[in-house]
Amino acid sequence: MTETIVVTEVKNQLVVASPGPQGARGKSILNGSGAPANNLGLKDDFYFNTTNNDFYGPKLSDTTWDGATVVQLATKDDVSFSHSWEIGQVTGPVSGIYSLPITHNLGFYPNVTVKTSAGDILETGIDYNSINQITLTMAQPFSGTAYLS
Repeated sequence: MTETIVVTEVKNQLVVASPGPQGARGKSILNGSGAPANNLGLKDDFYFNTTNNDFYGPKLSDTTWDGATVVQLATKDDVSFSHSWEIGQVTGPVSGIYSLPITHNLGFYPNVTVKTSAGDILETGIDYNSINQITLTMAQPFSGTAYLS
């Protein structure tokens, strides 16, 4: 004997025959200026201080933020750098390649966008010498600005 299943579609209607049990409460990321008040949030919540970029959490109890980890988050200014140069600062050519070393001291290998002094975005070669220095390589020397983030 073959069983038959009949499916009827009704547009814009959803029928749930038996809902499941209630899930656990989700965690919240709260925010405000200054440190969080103890009555703000519940256990396992997080808090972001918009004044100084401190990130708290998770909250260890419903009644206090005491004992919560506090981390100072980096700002845009902490992780960005720009360097402008004139055409006379570009060295070369060596084997047909011009170069410009840039020391940025960001402490990581940044994303790099290069614009000419006329405002055009150019693709150049980028050698990551270290976590604090790059060298731009180019076919022709030009003046411009490198934006690192």
